[in-house]
Amino acid sequence: MSHRRRRVGALGERLAVATLRRHGLEVVARNVSVDGGELDILARDHGRRVVVEVRTITGLGEPLSAFNRGKAAQVARLARRVEAHRVDLLAIRLAPDGAEIRWVRRAA
Repeated sequence: MSHRRRRVGALGERLAVATLRRHGLEVVARNVSVDGGELDILARDHGRRVVVEVRTITGLGEPLSAFNRGKAAQVARLARRVEAHRVDLLAIRLAPDGAEIRWVRRAA
């Protein structure tokens, strides 16, 4: 993974954490390794465990399209291993004038 891509991903995760906290979720862990995979964020919502997948893009394109059926299945499998109640997706588009964040609950 390129340095630029890592920076974009890290910024997206920071924005995601801030968004989750603003909405009352407790962020428990980030970048959790599970069975050879990785969960971006593990959080609690009213005491229930939630896995949050973060997809961040810059410029044109659709961050939701990066969360395809295969990726959703992989994240759902890993979420079951940590006994998560649900899997959410935060799709983030970064632009020079700010960030657009879309939160899809129960995405997988």
